[in-house]
Amino acid sequence: MEFLSQLWLPILISGVSVWIASFIAWMMIGHHRKDRDAIPGGGEQAFMDTVTRMNIKPGNYGFPDFCQHDNLPRQERMAARKALYDRRPMGTLRVWGEMNMGVNMLVTFLFYLVTSAMIGYLTWAAFGRGASAGKIVQVAGTAGILAYCFASFPHDIWFQKKRRAMMMDWLDGIVFGLITGAIFAWLWPR
Repeated sequence: MEFLSQLWLPILISGVSVWIASFIAWMMIGHHRKDRDAIPGGGEQAFMDTVTRMNIKPGNYGFPDFCQHDNLPRQERMAARKALYDRRPMGTLRVWGEMNMGVNMLVTFLFYLVTSAMIGYLTWAAFGRGASAGKIVQVAGTAGILAYCFASFPHDIWFQKKRRAMMMDWLDGIVFGLITGAIFAWLWPR
């Protein structure tokens, strides 16, 4: 735990800085505005009315439900799943509950703070005190890019996130990782 006493300031400042950069990316720059498509044909209100009428509670839903035949023998289960797989449409639906912006911002900040702490731990384990700024940027920046870019990649592929939205997330992640690496290099104990 020595790394925490030595790196508390770069951990804190990088967590705060990435949180601010995330806010700027999502609220001011606008490159995420096209991450999702609107319901086509002006059907948004009808779709929302359907969700309301069906009393669909907040949560993640998949359709069709590929688990509905889990209790069948294997051969029947596979045939039933194939029949479901051949149907259209299929997808996922995420229904949000009431949003608390303050809590969400706090939890997001805590995520960035914990991620910075883990990056600090990794970089401290690699170098300890006195490493060169270039090596700190290399390791902490790479760890930051890995943390902010690649964790969601398998989910994005399987659930068919728009490629443009994935690219914008990667752009954010690269910037966040480089911010983290630069702050650790700047404040690294000599």
